[in-house]
Amino acid sequence: MNVVGIWKIKAAAQWDAATMSLVEKNVEDILADTSIDDSDKKMLACKFVFKDDGFVYTAMPIPEDMPKEEIDEYTASGEGFLVDGLLGIERKEWKEEDGKVKFNTGTKGEVLGEAIDPWAEITENADGSIKFFTYTLVKDE
Repeated sequence: MNVVGIWKIKAAAQWDAATMSLVEKNVEDILADTSIDDSDKKMLACKFVFKDDGFVYTAMPIPEDMPKEEIDEYTASGEGFLVDGLLGIERKEWKEEDGKVKFNTGTKGEVLGEAIDPWAEITENADGSIKFFTYTLVKDE
């Protein structure tokens, strides 16, 4: 599986109070749901940029009305960065190991005295999309 490239969110797991479980919903359905907070919906615009450097970058499209000075201020503050023409928010390591693609969740600690493995597998679906965190991602063409 080749994950290098820019991916966008196709679907996300949402908590369903009626079934008390996570249910995967398409982005369009989530955006149309008036019970979901706008700040939660904003995250759905994120892109995930997998680079050959071993990092996956979470980034947002730059708003068309965002002045260059504001972009420069954002990156100069150390709060964010630019990656492939997007505003970078976060970066995590990824690797291929034993034929599996994994990313470093950053999770630390232990359960019942055993250290938690911070590396989670990224799985590929039959349609070529991938499962990353609670998202289903598709290549951004």
